[in-house]
Amino acid sequence: MTSETRRTGEPDPSARSRGAGAEATVAASARSAEASPSERTQYLRAPGPDSPTTAVHGPVPRPAGDGPPPPPPPAPGPSEPLSPLWVWGAPVLAILAVLMLPLAAATTDLSDMDGWGLAAVLSPFGWVAVVLAVACCVVELWSPRPRIPMLGAATAVLILCTTGMPSVVQPQARFTTAWLISGFVDAVAGNGVPPTGVDARFYWPAFFAQWAWFRDAAGADQLDVILRWYPPAVVAVWAIGVYALARSMLGGTRAPWVAAWLFVGLNWIEQDYFSPQATAIVLLLTVLTFALGPLATRRVDNAGTTPWPRPHRGATPLPRWRRWLISAMTPPNAPTLPARQLLLIYFCASLCLIALAPTHQLTPFAIIGQLVVLAIVGRFRGRGLVLVATFAVIVFVLISARDFWLTQITMITGASGDAGAIEAGFFERLQGDQGQLAVKLLRAIMPGLTWLLAIAGAWVYWKRRRDLVPIALAGIPMAMAVVQSYGGELLFRVILYGLPILTILSVDALRAFARVDRRREYALAAGMVLLFPLLILIRGGNDAYLDVTTEDVQMTRQAYAEAAPGSTVQPLSTVGPYAVEGVGEHNNMASGGDGCAILAADPFRCIDLVQPDTLLFYQSIEKQGTVLNEEPEGWTLAIREQLIASGQYRATYENGFNAILVRNEPAPLPGAPAPAPAPAPGAEEVPAP
Repeated sequence: MTSETRRTGEPDPSARSRGAGAEATVAASARSAEASPSERTQYLRAPGPDSPTTAVHGPVPRPAGDGPPPPPPPAPGPSEPLSPLWVWGAPVLAILAVLMLPLAAATTDLSDMDGWGLAAVLSPFGWVAVVLAVACCVVELWSPRPRIPMLGAATAVLILCTTGMPSVVQPQARFTTAWLISGFVDAVAGNGVPPTGVDARFYWPAFFAQWAWFRDAAGADQLDVILRWYPPAVVAVWAIGVYALARSMLGGTRAPWVAAWLFVGLNWIEQDYFSPQATAIVLLLTVLTFALGPLATRRVDNAGTTPWPRPHRGATPLPRWRRWLISAMTPPNAPTLPARQLLLIYFCASLCLIALAPTHQLTPFAIIGQLVVLAIVGRFRGRGLVLVATFAVIVFVLISARDFWLTQITMITGASGDAGAIEAGFFERLQGDQGQLAVKLLRAIMPGLTWLLAIAGAWVYWKRRRDLVPIALAGIPMAMAVVQSYGGELLFRVILYGLPILTILSVDALRAFARVDRRREYALAAGMVLLFPLLILIRGGNDAYLDVTTEDVQMTRQAYAEAAPGSTVQPLSTVGPYAVEGVGEHNNMASGGDGCAILAADPFRCIDLVQPDTLLFYQSIEKQGTVLNEEPEGWTLAIREQLIASGQYRATYENGFNAILVRNEPAPLPGAPAPAPAPAPGAEEVPAP
């Protein structure tokens, strides 16, 4: 109040004007609250009549055309009902796809397979099942409210109708090496000790011992059903790991599922059969999920800002070397999980790394390389896991695998004159008829296209997060193909080690491609429809000589049951279930010097050199010669008839191309003493004078 007001009791005109100004200010404040966010005035505290101006204006809106496109229309709210298409479309398609599988198995004639493999004889019901499975995934993905259980079920149906198609239409496990691994398990289950001098894989016996324990605990003598359904089951586990990695790297609710589907569609490598490799990939994905998920960190400053920020508009950019230096010197932040959860994660990751050492030869080095990259760039908390993995491998190599490294180190490093990984993995396999050549060329094109798409995704990932670590994780395993020669299988394995990261980066590129124009999603869906039939063609390209029938398995077990102790049982060529039993007991592993590791390479000379007691002939051996090696039809029948005519062998089983030949005992020479008769059972032996 002024002195005049106190004297007269009337309001001061200047005070009345200040009051009117305050009321106007409050009204303006109320109007600004109803204005748009870009035009609203934000106050640090409520203004009064005598308070100074403390308003802070909001950000200036970006000009039109700058920045990402506007978001799509909002999805229906939780209370709004969905269309019946989104409610019942995916379940109905999934059920129809599964119902097509028995029809496909009943109408597929496997005896007509040629160099094109399974794709050439697969029933139309099988192709319809593949299309329905893809449609199920797409419909649920496009739903306004995708359901997590339904997406998981759609993924399982997709795996069953693509990767699992051979398991559906073929009565037995199709991969020859799966039967070989089953024979290894049988050998370990016999007395609990891996046989020596048979195969170098017995120096890493963890997988064989694990399944020998499972078999004995279940009271089973055979693993035929496990071998048949193992590929789709283990690929489903791999897909879960890829989904978890994609959740950490991409975020969102739809992109991780697309990453899992793309991984299934690009997994033509066929390392998912019953083998230590398949289990090793499960352990590798588990450790990577921990490192890039709950243990993931970023180098940030005290304000929580990454040391490589996007430059402000109009600001002078810092020199690149200075930005690299700041990024390298900034310490990584700590995970936000409680200490007990971190300790449990460290414990589980350590168990996986320790279990890898006695399971597989190459996978421990792949995961160690990837963890070293993450540790150097400060992307995960737990660098002690690198020490755990390294220590486990060193201890196992020095103690358990000592004989291998001292006597057979050239299997890893490569001897002089051996073909390199690329030559052995591609050029030496580029043979066969027209179908075989087409399938092998597709196998060479697919990794190249995958890497190109992943590099595009790495650029998108860099623009979004300023991070090139994922592409380095995918490239680290490729170094193993450069530093040593492991044979043709190495090239497949190093591609598989990087495939989870490559598919995740590819999804980031596809997501950026679709966001430009939502109509491009239809093109991506069409590409998905083409990818999975192509997967069946590539994976089943060798099925003409990798197919195993029930008769093959029964005939092989009969041969081992009739073989005398210590006698050798050997196939004409290393295809078929020739090693399902008798590993180490009958020395049935392919052996023989002078180019006779495979008898079919020079059949009559090698059979005279090796002199196996029992010879196994399969229809798959006949198909291998005609499809892959340009042999005339019936070439195995000619060999069999000539061996029988020579008197060296007799047939104890014959059915088409399948046969068991047993070596005849040589006739005694003239004048040689006759062998002494065996004593009667229970008779007392008299020592010779």
